[in-house]
Amino acid sequence: MKRLSILVLVLLSICISVNASRAQDWARTYGGSHYDEAYSIHQTSDGGYIVAGSTSSFGAGSWDIWILKLDSNGNVTWQKTYGGSENDEAYFIQQTSDGGYIVAGSTSSFGAGIRVIWILKLDSSGNVTWQKTYGGSGHDEAYSIQQTTDGGYIVTGFAGSFGAGSWDIWILKLDSSGNVERKSDVYGNSVDLG
Repeated sequence: MKRLSILVLVLLSICISVNASRAQDWARTYGGSHYDEAYSIHQTSDGGYIVAGSTSSFGAGSWDIWILKLDSNGNVTWQKTYGGSENDEAYFIQQTSDGGYIVAGSTSSFGAGIRVIWILKLDSSGNVTWQKTYGGSGHDEAYSIQQTTDGGYIVTGFAGSFGAGSWDIWILKLDSSGNVERKSDVYGNSVDLG
């Protein structure tokens, strides 16, 4: 009888523990009446999440970058759109060492070409600290960005404006203010930003 009581207590404890962990799970949708997409999410230092994507429901243009800061339960702490009158998209976001965020994507609203790389540095509230475009007269996009140990950034994507083929891998090394330290195509050739 004593063993049965202990077994029941252990099973009850396991059930309570499983139910408590499930209570922290959640699923949410975010968006408006048109098309909205998310491409990148990372957990932030406060236990919440930062989400990057694009929206055609909100903002200034056909598609705008849409950044959402969520708490640990998926509630929106803040959300902002960035863009102009054309298509603008974010493909990657990461929290930076200063508590802000770095965003990599592309824009047709700004810059020299059909579509250029667009990098935005945001503060912890989503305000733009700096933003820069990179590219030529063709189609260029960035899909990933990482902060480097020197406080700068490394960006990867593709270039349709430079290189040997229709599209080539394009890697840019930026300093902490977004200035290009190194730019090369997949073959390691230096490329001109135009």
